Amino acid sequence: MASSSIKNVLVTGANGNVGSSTIKALLEENFSVTGLTRDSSPATLSEGVRHIKSDYSKASLVAIFKGQDAVVSTFSSLVPGGALANQQLVIDAAIEAGVKVFVPSEFGIDTADPAAPTYLPFLQDKLDTVAYLKTHEDKISWIAIPTGSMFDWNLNIPGFAGWNVPARTATIYDGGEIPFEATNLDQTGRAVAKSLKHFELTKNQYVYANSFTITQNQVLKALEKATGEKFEVSHGSAEAVWQEGAKPENSGQVTGILSLLTGVIYGKGGLSNFSVTKGLWNKKLGLEQENLDEFLKTYIAEKKLQ
Repeated sequence: MASSSIKNVLVTGANGNVGSSTIKALLEENFSVTGLTRDSSPATLSEGVRHIKSDYSKASLVAIFKGQDAVVSTFSSLVPGGALANQQLVIDAAIEAGVKVFVPSEFGIDTADPAAPTYLPFLQDKLDTVAYLKTHEDKISWIAIPTGSMFDWNLNIPGFAGWNVPARTATIYDGGEIPFEATNLDQTGRAVAKSLKHFELTKNQYVYANSFTITQNQVLKALEKATGEKFEVSHGSAEAVWQEGAKPENSGQVTGILSLLTGVIYGKGGLSNFSVTKGLWNKKLGLEQENLDEFLKTYIAEKKLQ
């Protein structure tokens, strides 16, 4: 059931990876879009977007949010207490301004499981945000959108999650047959836009979407097909890479956090196969899944990685 009650949408962190993809998808769905960046940001936004800057004080946000039907947070932080922890201030401003729905910054590992921060400590901020929203459902609705591994963003970081495409190397964990959810940045944006388009269906829900459910071996085969080259393969375990990231000396370090993420993507904690444990919303939203071979063929060509 589609709803026309959401028309004006503001995106925070508008110049970031998820923010840019979300704005693109919202424009394609004919929403009226405002992008919000910090006063200090030199960013320019795409044509058709109203660009506003803020010092992120509550008074500034309340004034900016007036007239908006939805606020989408695309704050990014891999460290507890970072930007994600500021979402409650943004929510309070949205409530005061009369915003109908707030989309918190999820777009990754399933945070509906209260054990999630045990495996990825920075997820506690995400759990706290949704818990806060649940206590204010009489004033504002929410939509939380887990999307699993951010597939193309991951590939852009050589070595992360076992992939180094420029070097043609791969680390395969636990035999490479563990299924996991993966979503490209543009598909993440489309999931946000479709969820707002179907607001009456999605409000106050965890909405699970992806590009594909895949295994490492499927990705390896598709990468070798797209590049026309064999990859040099080594092997590891999800438990071992997670334990490496969990060492005290790696706490709060980007390399440690990426190790924790790698372990979780490939099965640690049971958080990364929600198509089985929770079920996908793709069909209900009219959001088509993507083809792995076709995507990687285009990705390799665009990145000039042949």
